[in-house]
Amino acid sequence: MVHYIRFLKSPRFDLAVKSPKHVPVSALITITTDLGDAFYPGDLSIYTAIVTRFGKIPLGLTFWKPGMRCLKIETKVPLEYLTSWARLLFSGSESLEADTAQLGKVPYILSAWTEAFKGPQDAIADVVVRGFTLLEGKVLEICEENGESIACHIWDAAIGLTAWLISHKETLTQQDDRQCTILELGTGCGLVGLVLGSLMQNSRLILTDVDEGSLKLATENAQKSREIFNSVWECRFLDWKEPRKFTFDGNLTFIVASDCTYNPDSIPHLVQTVADLAQRSVETHKEAPSPQVIVSTKRRHPSEAIFFELMSKSGFEQKEHMTVSVHDQYRESVGQDIGIVDVYIFERPMKQ
Repeated sequence: MVHYIRFLKSPRFDLAVKSPKHVPVSALITITTDLGDAFYPGDLSIYTAIVTRFGKIPLGLTFWKPGMRCLKIETKVPLEYLTSWARLLFSGSESLEADTAQLGKVPYILSAWTEAFKGPQDAIADVVVRGFTLLEGKVLEICEENGESIACHIWDAAIGLTAWLISHKETLTQQDDRQCTILELGTGCGLVGLVLGSLMQNSRLILTDVDEGSLKLATENAQKSREIFNSVWECRFLDWKEPRKFTFDGNLTFIVASDCTYNPDSIPHLVQTVADLAQRSVETHKEAPSPQVIVSTKRRHPSEAIFFELMSKSGFEQKEHMTVSVHDQYRESVGQDIGIVDVYIFERPMKQ
């Protein structure tokens, strides 16, 4: 499984004690699982750097120890690197590169970046930024909320699905001449939808969620990502309990969802929404194929199995099932099972 460096307190400069050459900066971090239910259990070196137009400049090394729940990081930043925009980076990798979201290369510790700031007097935004290297060296930046809540954070199933999508780009892009339309359910920060939108150039992307905070964050992330994809996009409210209130034009090519089955009480509404969207998509364009439904899960309890039963009852056939191993250096070192993300593709056969 992946562990995430998160800011409990965003980095802050202490201007009261700065010297002619340096200014102190401190941050309070934690290293936890996607749901925040466990902290990283091993020893880990945390590398701190400042990123400027001159490149990445290492600032220091701090050590995370077993049993820790948080870690205060204190270092000094040379003022010469704060004359224009800059950002701080906290990483478990000495390379200080953006994390790679590709099969077999997903890091076991996800780095944390700050938003850019213009100098030590500029307040650093209370978010954590993830940088993911996609194909052709493109870097997708995704903002998450700070703190220990599980809302508005990236979860393992989204990272696993992202890696699978990137590795299957050629298969996904084998569409006809119609514009590809992608709808993501429960988008959260928007990672999966934005990755798929970057792979399917000139597509139409609809990111949906019931949480207004998530939609705001997904909107900001989509706006930040305009340089790496030219898809038309929108972020919209969609309540699975009332899918008919959600309107859309045209035919859907893909319906995607990651880690949306963790709450068994919401699964019937999720399946109802998928079925309704697929049905209306076909009714709109009777000659177009039914949308492919791509779902990733990190199975947390047996009750999630009801999802597959309800999908079958709604006429969907499971066409593929793939597993994505999520690297975990600590688990491997002590002989524990590594994390697995399951990716499923469903289709509903066209009625003759």
